[in-house]
Amino acid sequence: MIFKTRFNYSQILSRVPKANGRTGTKFFLAAAFALAASSCNKESDLGLDVQPENDLLLVGVQDTTTLRTYTVREDSARSDEAPVCLLGAINDPVFGKSTAGIFSQFMIPNNLLNIDFGTESDLVLDSTVLSLSYKIDFYGDTTTQQTVRVYQMTESIYKDSNYYSNQVKQHYTPAPLAVKTFSPRPHTRLNVDGSERPAHLRIPLDPSFGQIIFNQSGTSNLQNNTNWLNFCKGFYIAPDPNPSGEGSIMHFSMTDSLTKITLYYRNVVTLDTLKFSFTVPSGAAAYYNYFTHDYSTATFNLATQDTVNGESVAYIQGMCGLKTAIKMPYLSKWKDLGPIAVNKAELVIQADPGYINDLHAANVKLYLTALDSSGNSLLLIDMLTSLGSFGGSFNSTNSEYRINLPRHMQRMIEESEPNFGFFLKEIDPVQSPRRTVIGGGSSPSPALKMYLRIIYTKIN
Repeated sequence: MIFKTRFNYSQILSRVPKANGRTGTKFFLAAAFALAASSCNKESDLGLDVQPENDLLLVGVQDTTTLRTYTVREDSARSDEAPVCLLGAINDPVFGKSTAGIFSQFMIPNNLLNIDFGTESDLVLDSTVLSLSYKIDFYGDTTTQQTVRVYQMTESIYKDSNYYSNQVKQHYTPAPLAVKTFSPRPHTRLNVDGSERPAHLRIPLDPSFGQIIFNQSGTSNLQNNTNWLNFCKGFYIAPDPNPSGEGSIMHFSMTDSLTKITLYYRNVVTLDTLKFSFTVPSGAAAYYNYFTHDYSTATFNLATQDTVNGESVAYIQGMCGLKTAIKMPYLSKWKDLGPIAVNKAELVIQADPGYINDLHAANVKLYLTALDSSGNSLLLIDMLTSLGSFGGSFNSTNSEYRINLPRHMQRMIEESEPNFGFFLKEIDPVQSPRRTVIGGGSSPSPALKMYLRIIYTKIN
């Protein structure tokens, strides 16, 4: 590593932190005089006739620490009972193909007992509809059609169990109960039963399946939720992995009142039109997201990356897709300066604006984890002690992210914290499908190069 120290008078005056809650006037003046006559190779002699040398305060700015960056697959994450579930398929021109499916129970609402629709000879089932409540957000191109299939699960899931984003439940019926092709309309309200309702997706289910449920009226299978979930364990809502166009990932609220399976029926004697719904009650029903990623059509090849010297471009992707590994192989060179106090340390990540548009918004927020000797991710002390100042939010004005890690860098430079590298990740890997192309540590473009900027005080 070419190790350089740069001193910048104007930057230091604007960025040196306050001391003990008050502006450190003496600190600023000492820094200003020291900086005026300093260079990378020689400390300032200015003021030695009036100030002892061991009291001289030197402030430095350094942004040339070597960063080796490359992209790796993200681990799975718990995806059960998230506030928002993702559904859909996207064929991203850069990141390849990704899908999001949903496994979910649908339960008797309010723990009602002994469900009985009425005298069987008087009732006729008209239709059975699965509806999913849209959340406004979506990712990708909603002008192209999507296809989803609904399967009945033959294996139970449980509210008190943990389920992960890569955990497919293999046991469901081979034939779908429904196939729905549609253009997503997450902002369009619907007229249902004569009333305008918020946006939701409606999927008619196989009439014969609806009739099977309807025929359970008054039986032990509708006596309570325990019996019901043993009879009807749940449903897998699966996207077709090959959308007609680029496709999109949609957001749905599973616990919203519009997410349900509704039986529409009528009494042929009284002519009454009736309905009964199975819902996904919050805190009671089990459900989770299942994600897949196929990078065979992506513009990059994960198998051929240079994990030693790093790559000039790196990738971040939600839905537990991709994260960026960061290594600092020459961090021990900081010891050549002698004892220092890290005043500020920023990891600056430049997003490539050429890959950000209306269909492909950048990740809203990233975060950084340190690695232990086994490759496990550990939260940085800077994030644990001050989440608000940790940073990581996307700045759309200059297409960058900044993460503050002064405490962690102080420990690493002192070698009280091991240096096994970092992972840069999407902060919400389960509920965000967004992705970003970022410059790596070896990017030839100054406008895209990732760098670590440290402001420090040299302690004599």
